[in-house]
Parts: sequence; structure tokens; C-alpha cells
Amino acid sequence: MTIKLEKTIILLIIAAFITTSVSSLSSIPEPSTKEGAVEISKEARLVKEGLANAYISSTETNYYNYSMIERIKRLHSDPIFKYVPKGAFWEEKVLEGHSVWEVTWWFRNEREIWGHSAIVIVDSETGAIIQEEMGIRLLLRDQ
Repeated sequence: MTIKLEKTIILLIIAAFITTSVSSLSSIPEPSTKEGAVEISKEARLVKEGLANAYISSTETNYYNYSMIERIKRLHSDPIFKYVPKGAFWEEKVLEGHSVWEVTWWFRNEREIWGHSAIVIVDSETGAIIQEEMGIRLLLRDQ
């Protein structure tokens, strides 16, 4: 009787462990989806700062598949870019055969007449943030 009780408790503990492991894995954002890319981009420093100070925020996303990335890289071999160091463009940092999400965050502070944006590039295969940069600053209304 005691052995059956011990086996039952051990099986319950194992089942609880497996359930917890599966649920924690399913909560990781999927980088290959738009929503997953937006969630991953929230970890960027500029986005965290923007969200901390924003009255209102919104996002805009663009997907670049691997063939588009390769075309952009070929464009950078144009002589007009000969003095630009290699790796200066985010496209140059994308791994071979990978696609990316470009997530643009727009922030607006309630008390200021200015807004600004932050751009985050997320690798759609690995979920890594490739680059983040400050976007543009906008005058939102006249005073």
C-alpha cells in the first residue's frame, strides 16, 4: 500500500513538472509571427524607455524575407556606398538565409508636443534583436 502511494506521488510530481515545462515553453514569443516579433522588440532598450514615458504608443511592422535581404545586400555593393564600412547597415548583420521583422514603435508623451519612433530589427528565425535605433522625432500639434 505504501509503495503504491509513493509511486502515485512521484507520478503526480512528474506530471506537474511536465505541465509546467510545456506551459513555460509555449509562453516564449514566436519570432516568425508579427505578434512574436513585436513582443521580442519590447526587450530593446529604446522601446523600454519609450514605453516607460509614453502616454500612447503604436507599432508598425514590415517583413523582409531572405530574398529581399539578399537584394538589399547586393544594392549595397553599388559604388555609391563604397565609403560606407561593411556591417554599417542592419541588412549586413542578418545571417545567410534568414528573414527579419522591422518593428517601428511610435511614442507620444501626454505633456509634450513631440513624439518619436524607435526601430527594432528582429531575426524571424532566431528571435534575436539584430539592431535598434532611434527613429524620427515629430511635431504632433501646434501650441
